[in-house]
Amino acid sequence: MSRERVTITIRKDLLTQVDRLVDGSTIRSRSQAIESLLSKLLSEFRIGRALILAGGKSKHFAPEESRFLMELQGKPLIEQVMNAINSFHISNFLVYVDGFNRKAIDVLGARRLPYHVDFLTEGESKGTIAPLLKARPQLKETFLVSYGDTICSLNLHDMLALHKQNKALATIALTTVSNPKDYGVVMLQGGKVSEFIQKPEQEAKSYLINAGYFLFEPQIFDYLTPKMTSLENELFPLLAQKGLLYGYPFQGKYLNVNTPAELERAEMLL
Repeated sequence: MSRERVTITIRKDLLTQVDRLVDGSTIRSRSQAIESLLSKLLSEFRIGRALILAGGKSKHFAPEESRFLMELQGKPLIEQVMNAINSFHISNFLVYVDGFNRKAIDVLGARRLPYHVDFLTEGESKGTIAPLLKARPQLKETFLVSYGDTICSLNLHDMLALHKQNKALATIALTTVSNPKDYGVVMLQGGKVSEFIQKPEQEAKSYLINAGYFLFEPQIFDYLTPKMTSLENELFPLLAQKGLLYGYPFQGKYLNVNTPAELERAEMLL
């Protein structure tokens, strides 16, 4: 996104408040803090709903344990995910759970959450496309999809602004890791994802990976069929091939919790 240097005069007390927003991670400078505030204030766009995917088992936890309900700093992991999203003024959530993770309905239902949560249920996990198709009647405007086991220091206001500026159908958040072969690896060209390879078997071409947060327009359903099962294996490669998939690289925390060790790391870093 292109930027232009400007000079402004601002009250000292306001500047002090702006500087308090600089956390060295999500917001790294005074300029970025001012830009974030303006983006939040002036944006005519909004994210209608967030769809949280909480399906499947992890072989790294006990057979009866749902990783989405693992305690992270005193709260269920999936609640921490929604709290982070809610900090960007998204207050309407859909949570997709399969039979194994159905306990999340009771756990979250008993919590006093400052946002609205509806649930979509399935007997057994059917991949990552089925939740979108099931939620389709409730996704009539720009919407967010994220995984219920992943927390990022991601500026959703900035991601949405880029998504709208590009008039994108789909935008995925991207980060870098040292072991990209375990993730969906992305090649980025001019803001567009030119290639998307899920867990490449050979040497990865890039250290840039899918961070598990996606913005979609409702027209995305024109590209989905009931025979499809996976966002990463089917939809994203298709969109990349057609030049319809944009990327939003960010710096900062990326906490994907799929093992006890990753849960311990998240406990220290969150």
